[in-house]
Amino acid sequence: MESLIENKKLIIGLYALFIIVFMIAWIYSSSHAAEAISTLNAANDTASSMGLSTTVSPVDLFITNEMGGIVTYIASIFFGIFAIVGLLYNALNLGALGPIMGYFSPGGSLQYIIYLIPHGIFEITATVLQSAAGILLFMFIYRFIMAIVGKETRGLSESFEKAKKPLIHSLVIMVFATILLLIAAPIEAYISVPISELLLGI
Repeated sequence: MESLIENKKLIIGLYALFIIVFMIAWIYSSSHAAEAISTLNAANDTASSMGLSTTVSPVDLFITNEMGGIVTYIASIFFGIFAIVGLLYNALNLGALGPIMGYFSPGGSLQYIIYLIPHGIFEITATVLQSAAGILLFMFIYRFIMAIVGKETRGLSESFEKAKKPLIHSLVIMVFATILLLIAAPIEAYISVPISELLLGI
């Protein structure tokens, strides 16, 4: 919990960024949904004619989300850029899908929101935590390099000791994110859709 508490400003800031981008993407997608919907209709017709299934297992969901988080984390050694890019990518995707999925859902966009909440509470939080962990990883690398080139420490081990706190926090936060994704995967696979249909009486 210490890792979360000490980095709460970073986490809250990233969460706020996610929500803002999500809303902007939703608004923009609402005004450009027609073209995307026609494309998706064609894709759905092709998938149906080929007998393709859109069912995804909890294991597949977890592996996809976890691997994406790990890639974001490792790639964030490059100035933490990928931590922000990964967060923005997820927010844009989820926000842009809202009006489009609303077209295909019997309950409209409201059903998409209700569908998103049960697993999204865990999955979106995990995404935010993975981005925060990536930024902390870059902070560690930066402090480690500065400690090496500085005159206050002697040798790599002393430099590491001085700089290691962000690294430890980043690893702990990644573990928290993994736990949240483990919770989110079965909820998304088995619960989110039935709950949205139940609440809307579909």
